Amino acid sequence: MKIRAFVTDVDGTITETYPLIDFAAASLLRNLERMGYRIILASGRAAWELYSLSMFLGLCKVIVGENGSVVLNREPMNMIMLSDNFYPIVALDYLKKHLEDVRVKKTLPRFTEVVLERNIDVSVIRHALEDSRLPVKVLDSGYAYHIVGNHVDKSLGVTEALKILDIKPEETVAIGDSETDVGLFEMCAMGISVGNGDKAAKNSADHVTRAQGGQGFVEAVNYALSNFRSR
Repeated sequence: MKIRAFVTDVDGTITETYPLIDFAAASLLRNLERMGYRIILASGRAAWELYSLSMFLGLCKVIVGENGSVVLNREPMNMIMLSDNFYPIVALDYLKKHLEDVRVKKTLPRFTEVVLERNIDVSVIRHALEDSRLPVKVLDSGYAYHIVGNHVDKSLGVTEALKILDIKPEETVAIGDSETDVGLFEMCAMGISVGNGDKAAKNSADHVTRAQGGQGFVEAVNYALSNFRSR
């Protein structure tokens, strides 16, 4: 099989410095789409942010937001929800009662998760929520903590996105930089971490680039095009 799609994270993966998109990465994304590859943005960001980015970069506008729990199919209101925010909100209330200085991060509205500032060690938050026995987990994207349902993973949303595009995981390359991308690396034929990726991303990737951020993304694409082997 050959590559038909690239799934990429945004912050830390196609950026130069947070939150600026790297020009070389943006140009490459547009050229890949023109060449017939489908580009799926999969991020912890709100779905409408990603939709706008996909639209202005000239991509396919099938995107995966909120760490895999929201999929948009080419139109901003054509939305597939794969979770909800009931338990994440309950978890937030629990944390506020048991920990000091829990801060909600200012973001666009979320439908399925709660986003926190990274001002407390994530292990403390995770331990507190384990004691709560709520069906939630905390993901660390490197830019925020995300309280999501236990079943939520980027691979959940990307599976739906690939179905929409009629593309198989075996025809897909995933590129990212954090623990939130591990599920993608496991489901796709090839997973690549950019050089600034965290330990979880690097350990689960098939390849790690030397360059970081957007330049790492460019290196990752070139590596994939030269070395792709379907699993």
